[in-house]
Amino acid sequence: MEHKYIKLVHNTPSHEDWFVVNWCMGNTCNFECSYCPDNLHSGSIKWPELDKVKAFITRIVEQVAPRKVYFELTGGEVTLYKHFVEICKHCTELGAKVGLISNGSRTLRWWEDNKQYFDHVCLSFYPEFAEEDHFIKVVKILHDDVRTHVNIMMSPEKFSSCYAIANKIKNITNISMALQPLIYDFGTEMYEYTAPQKNIFDKQHDLIVKHIKHTKEFDYYRGAMKMINEDGTEGAASSAHRFLSEQTNDWSGWKCYMGVEQIIVDLAGDIFKGWCRVGGKIGNIFEDFEVPKTPVICNKTMCHCNFDIMCTKEKVM
Repeated sequence: MEHKYIKLVHNTPSHEDWFVVNWCMGNTCNFECSYCPDNLHSGSIKWPELDKVKAFITRIVEQVAPRKVYFELTGGEVTLYKHFVEICKHCTELGAKVGLISNGSRTLRWWEDNKQYFDHVCLSFYPEFAEEDHFIKVVKILHDDVRTHVNIMMSPEKFSSCYAIANKIKNITNISMALQPLIYDFGTEMYEYTAPQKNIFDKQHDLIVKHIKHTKEFDYYRGAMKMINEDGTEGAASSAHRFLSEQTNDWSGWKCYMGVEQIIVDLAGDIFKGWCRVGGKIGNIFEDFEVPKTPVICNKTMCHCNFDIMCTKEKVM
């Protein structure tokens, strides 16, 4: 794919000051959603040892200084990890920030007591198991103190009730929200939806998003990427979602700065530059390793992961 621009940079310059670690910590979950692969909720992998986790966090913070570190913690239901709050406290003490993805099922008291350690919470509503009233109360606990995003997982069979819940949540201020189509085995093939259901997905900004009111601003550490033309002028900015939907997500042969700007940690504790695994394994959280200092040349024809898209890319001239 030929692009008219020669470089992608962070649309918000301050995002260059942050190194992001996307970490899938385990596969224990209290939900067993029918559309979720078994290896993401079976509990077959033990949570990592606390001292090893703390050592890894400290090592990352020291290696990338003076840049700051933002840890995105996921994995099954990561809040079930008994040391989770202690890990978040450790990050805070080192000046790092913490984001997490959760189904919101922990008690209201738990969220009240611990929200101070979170910079961002992505709450996903899973209609097969979630309790509507509890979920909404958790959103209300977080929305004014923590950057809060809500994903509504739109089951085709429960589409109407999911849409109704979304219309309730859109009245809560200072959040963002997305109606998420289900994907088979988290791959590329979407579940079957009716034409009216697809229309709601297509028009969700006008139906839902634009009605959410904001009275305060929160910090973001990744976001839209801006195109730089060959003559040095700035082109348009685009989101990861738009690159994917417009199928303009091919940077094969380009320099990609994943690894330099961000890394991922998988269930085994193995460290890669991105979820695409281009460039191979660079270490493990239980071993000494060095954060990469040079970009990798992309050898994929499509960049499928939002996280991998949101880092600097440069055409090889």
